Amino acid sequence: MDFLDSLKDIKKQMQNDVKKEEKSDNEDELKQIFLKEKKLRDEFSEFIASEDIKKI
Repeated sequence: MDFLDSLKDIKKQMQNDVKKEEKSDNEDELKQIFLKEKKLRDEFSEFIASEDIKKI
């Protein structure tokens, strides 16, 4: 294996690491979004129940 092959392997490994990090960051962000949505739904449901608003 020559120097250029080593560099290519290192580049591939670094690209894979970056993809894994991006994926985990996106998963964390999605989890936070869904948690916020759930919280807002719960709050809205409580508001509707307490205000005696009928659903259409």
